[in-house]
Amino acid sequence: MPIFNPLDAYNNGLQGARVDPRADEMLVDLVMRTGGDPDGGRVAYNWGLEGAGKGKLSLLFPYVEQCYPGAFPGPAQLWGDCTVAAAVRGALSSMCVEVVLGKPDEETGLSEEAPQVSDVARKNAVIAQESVFAYRGFSDDGWSCGAAAQTIMEKGFLLRQDYPSLGIDLTKYTDQTIHIGGSKKPSAAFEAESKKHRVRTVTVVSDVDAIGDYIASGFAVVFCHSVKWSSTRNEDGYSPVVPGEWLHSQSIQGWDARPITIKKYGEPLALVLNQWAQWNTGPRRIPGTDTDIPEGSYWTKSSVFKRAKCIAYSSILGWPRKKLPDYGFAGHI
Repeated sequence: MPIFNPLDAYNNGLQGARVDPRADEMLVDLVMRTGGDPDGGRVAYNWGLEGAGKGKLSLLFPYVEQCYPGAFPGPAQLWGDCTVAAAVRGALSSMCVEVVLGKPDEETGLSEEAPQVSDVARKNAVIAQESVFAYRGFSDDGWSCGAAAQTIMEKGFLLRQDYPSLGIDLTKYTDQTIHIGGSKKPSAAFEAESKKHRVRTVTVVSDVDAIGDYIASGFAVVFCHSVKWSSTRNEDGYSPVVPGEWLHSQSIQGWDARPITIKKYGEPLALVLNQWAQWNTGPRRIPGTDTDIPEGSYWTKSSVFKRAKCIAYSSILGWPRKKLPDYGFAGHI
């Protein structure tokens, strides 16, 4: 079997992120039925998130690093399951922000704790993306951002560990584990175990500035897009959009709206985490700090996301604004 190279596959037209208006409608319906709000702008206003990202540097990946050192970027995709690979990384970031800040759940009064996993599981990004992809209902690869978000809300996900009672070991992402489920519906026991870990709600973010507000408030944003980026970062870790197309999904893990950044690039930058392992090259140090962005990630202009499908992932607590530090020029983690 030839070795799967995700960069080559997406360059050659792999449809990892599919457009599915029906799935988007079903996601909106689920969010509303469960007491959430699918309008990201309204959520930002009602929860006081507006303006949270203005003028500063906000980062989510350091919280994942505190909970699970070396978890990002995780293993490279083995086929077109980018929507769930991005979704679980988004969910992990939102969860780790909550864990590190120690906010108690408003329903249970308990503080969320980081689930314990093995070193192998940690290096495989902690959450098993296969456990979400198993619900897509067909055996081919490719899915939509809306369907992935709906599933991670409704069905939940499994952690990377061995599940003897289910007959599967998800400690590591492999060519075998990616074929779990699909056209064959997961068992009732599988679903019951998955539902122990769920994203409380999501919301659709259509305003670019609001993306920065969600990041600065501790919530990762997952997107589907057809844009292609360079595999080379410049001196700031920035990668430009290049000719071509990727039907791809990734997560946003940082936002740089500092005046010095806007002066150079004309607008805020968004930090994109890809799930192709170390697929790109170039400097990773954030200017003015002592912090490196994760391998596999890169900065891009925020205006790129005017044409993307963006979904913000809440933490277990929902949407209360968290006081994340302005990393500014300190670069502390």
